[in-house]
Amino acid sequence: MQEKLSPLEALVGMTTTGLLIGLGQILGSNEKITPRLIIGRAMSSTGLSLVAGLMLIQLPNLGLIPLIGLSALIASLGTSALERLLQHYLGIKK
Repeated sequence: MQEKLSPLEALVGMTTTGLLIGLGQILGSNEKITPRLIIGRAMSSTGLSLVAGLMLIQLPNLGLIPLIGLSALIASLGTSALERLLQHYLGIKK
């Protein structure tokens, strides 16, 4: 049985997901870890993961687990992959 999630639950779940993925990507990379890189990657991934909340417009009864899964997918793809996906979807050739 699926209960409707509160906005706070959705926000906390998506934010935490994005933050953890961003930090995981830093730890898994060969880049020199600096405070600027940590903060920047965490902010970027968190912002991207919050985009998953747009799915609640189309599917208002979407559960927390699918929402967090979508959030993780978007945060993992990153900005460049999402940009390419949008260009393809909108028919923009670069």
